[in-house]
Amino acid sequence: MKGQNRTNYLFSKEIAPFIIPKEQVVVVDPDWSLERALLVLTRKGTTSVPVINQEEEVEGIISKTDILDFMLTQSQSSEIDFSQLRKHKVREAMNQTHGGILANSIFSFAFEVLVNRSYIPIIDVKNKFIGILTRKVMMEKVIEYFQEEYLQTISKLK
Repeated sequence: MKGQNRTNYLFSKEIAPFIIPKEQVVVVDPDWSLERALLVLTRKGTTSVPVINQEEEVEGIISKTDILDFMLTQSQSSEIDFSQLRKHKVREAMNQTHGGILANSIFSFAFEVLVNRSYIPIIDVKNKFIGILTRKVMMEKVIEYFQEEYLQTISKLK
């Protein structure tokens, strides 16, 4: 595939092959305590995870920052009372602006969504969580594309 056609192919390709399936993704429930969510985030070494309800729907994303910011708003001082974490639910602190995108979304759309996020939840047409797409995977695909373009250009010059 040459130049422009190849670029169009990459950016019009569906993202389905690049999805990390839900079985491999750490998630939390919106009814979990913030204490439990923070423990999961810390033990798994991640900064944020999707919030998935009992119906397997994406409700948002929760991060360590979301938890700490929420706890600061609950505090009468500038100190966080960590003993209060167990009294609050994930749904109180989660970021609800991070909905999912469909698995049949095209590469260019997903790439644009991931510019300011490290990952995005992927959903099916019934709004059920099926996995995530990471910015890292998308960048790897773009790098592969440009490496192939470079090699093709070099081979033409020989």
